[in-house]
Amino acid sequence: MRKIIHVDMDCFFAAVEMRDNPALRDIPIAIGGSRERRGVIRSATY
Repeated sequence: MRKIIHVDMDCFFAAVEMRDNPALRDIPIAIGGSRERRGVIRSATY
């Protein structure tokens, strides 16, 4: 029998940044990719 596990890590990268930098806790933040490439939001707080 094959098992598939889905882990939803909603806001994970934003939560890590807020843990590492407490000054970000009370403001909306967005985590993106490389500055040299096209922009894509990977994680955000809402």
